[in-house]
Amino acid sequence: MAEPDPLSWGVKRQRSGTRLYRSLRGVIRGALRVFYRTVEVTGRENLGKSTPTILASTHPNSIVDPLLLGILEERQVTFCARDGLFKIPVFGALLRSVGAIPIARPEDKQAAKHNEKGTHASNAEAPGTAALDAQSGAAPKPNANARAFSAAREVLAQGGVISIFPEGKTHDNLKVHRLRTGAARIALDAEAESGWTRGVGVVPVALNYLVRQAFRSDVHVAFGAPIPVVELRARWEEDPKAAVRELTDRIESAMRDLAVHVDQVEDERIIAQVTSIIVDIRREQGLDTAGQTPSERTALVRRIVDAYRWYQEIEPEKTAELRRRLQRFLEERSALGLGGDSAALQHRTESQKRFAAQRRFLVLGFPVALYGLAGSIAPYLVLRGVLAIAPPRKDRMALTKILVGAASFLGAWTAQTLFVSGLVGPWWALVYMASLPPSALIALRWVTEARLHRLSRGGIKALVRHADRVEALKAERESLKAELATLRDRYLASPRASS
Repeated sequence: MAEPDPLSWGVKRQRSGTRLYRSLRGVIRGALRVFYRTVEVTGRENLGKSTPTILASTHPNSIVDPLLLGILEERQVTFCARDGLFKIPVFGALLRSVGAIPIARPEDKQAAKHNEKGTHASNAEAPGTAALDAQSGAAPKPNANARAFSAAREVLAQGGVISIFPEGKTHDNLKVHRLRTGAARIALDAEAESGWTRGVGVVPVALNYLVRQAFRSDVHVAFGAPIPVVELRARWEEDPKAAVRELTDRIESAMRDLAVHVDQVEDERIIAQVTSIIVDIRREQGLDTAGQTPSERTALVRRIVDAYRWYQEIEPEKTAELRRRLQRFLEERSALGLGGDSAALQHRTESQKRFAAQRRFLVLGFPVALYGLAGSIAPYLVLRGVLAIAPPRKDRMALTKILVGAASFLGAWTAQTLFVSGLVGPWWALVYMASLPPSALIALRWVTEARLHRLSRGGIKALVRHADRVEALKAERESLKAELATLRDRYLASPRASS
């Protein structure tokens, strides 16, 4: 049987699928509210209610990224997705039903050719990837995306919203990769077709996950000011390719202004560690005693990255030595089992008031946590087992936890409820079922706080067997804190900080 045309089906179902889209959005919103503690949005005023809009977003967290955008934009979002995803059973049908547009990527065609020769293709990317061309601007074969462009123009002509991830791939880096030109092409093509009267705007978006794969972590979603495509009219009429490149550069610059952008991947853990120390310094100065919001934390990390570049410019040798010290510090933390392996930009013990409350919670919350642990240990072990047997890529960790966790916990809790119903009747079974989710969250928080207080097996082992190394690590952190406090004062007093 011939495969359904993903493009024609998507366009046909775009309007009639609104009810389905809204239903899915409600389910997704609930799931993300459970997984993330806080999703803070800034720049929401940049999302017009009827303006033709292209959301050009960073792509650090696989399928979670389009899910977030879909619940934050009030209008239905038309996602541009890699055409190969439309061939996946069920998932492809779901993409078509919500009006997603399939995009052909030249690298996928090349990978398919390599596969035919017996070589391995590159890993599949997440939905929302709109890499229409390579860095050079070379497009796929003629007509490969002609119908996709037509569908995108139709959405924009109706005042709709299109979501594109112009980095062309999902990744787990704290940076904005070089953009492909697809978003700019669609925007300029749609605006030029209307005689430059449509008013298409490209809204840059940064998805800043403070601890990307962690349950109950925070997210800062930043919508930037829309870039009016009509401003490129003269450039387009003179040299369309140059106009596409100029608009792409403007989008990339705007995205970097909203996101945490660390130039070198190997510096990400260092920036995260410096952030942790700077947060301590600010707390000792009476700042942020109640903690920071996700947007405040994003701003702080961006300032730290800028300070790091500034120090490299004026003191390259001292910067290199400080970097080596921080690297050794992180390696020792990791060797002792005390963390430092991931580029986490947020920690739960940062607020002094919260830290004191955590210690009280460890004592008072223990009975409820034990009850929650008893009801949730089986599905939790299933989740851990799946992650151990088939570990996903870092950028897909959050999505895997959401999907596998939902299936295992709902399945286990349903079985337990049915068992209790058989023992004591349906009404007590309903009470038991209602107690499971909150007690599970309390158990999770208790385990997390215990680990932060070094009550985990690794932490206790380090304190007992390597007390001298732990003390030396603490001393080195205090030394690093003193040096970073001095550098912080120098940076804040420099013209760079006020520019």
